[in-house]
Amino acid sequence: MKTIKFFHSEETFNYQIEKALCKVVFQGNKKCLLVEIHSNDDLEQVEGDSLQNDYPQLSLFIDDFPLEVESVEELNGKKVSIPYGFAEEEDEEGETVEVYYTTLNVSEEDYETVNNELTFSVNDKGILTLNWKGEVQDFTEESEGDIPFEVECTFEEFEFNEDDFEEIAQPK
Repeated sequence: MKTIKFFHSEETFNYQIEKALCKVVFQGNKKCLLVEIHSNDDLEQVEGDSLQNDYPQLSLFIDDFPLEVESVEELNGKKVSIPYGFAEEEDEEGETVEVYYTTLNVSEEDYETVNNELTFSVNDKGILTLNWKGEVQDFTEESEGDIPFEVECTFEEFEFNEDDFEEIAQPK
């Protein structure tokens, strides 16, 4: 139950999830949902002429999405809709800024996901699970339409290492 599937018009892309993280964080003056899902780059099951070979690894993100929960435990049984991947919000200085809630990163490029429907539950082992259905613009550039996708994952504990984070410039 750790898979990401893209239902492309040419073929279904299947990815195995390597790491998944879910947190509720305090951002500014509100609680926000943070989800990171990273696939591995194992494509042994993929045919040699598959489009998927051009996209061996990907990551899905939910950032800064306001949610009325205090902790991850309160997500159990919740259904969350995120119809658009971004919104315009006012920052602390009163300036309007675009805030991206949902993105797919493939080959160093970011794509907005839309029509996101998230369903959280706890499995029989007491581990939080997520079923995420949505659509993303065609990152293969083979069609003009969006590609439906579905994620089934569990949020088991794992160790992040330094390679999992973007390098932050340190002051000199």
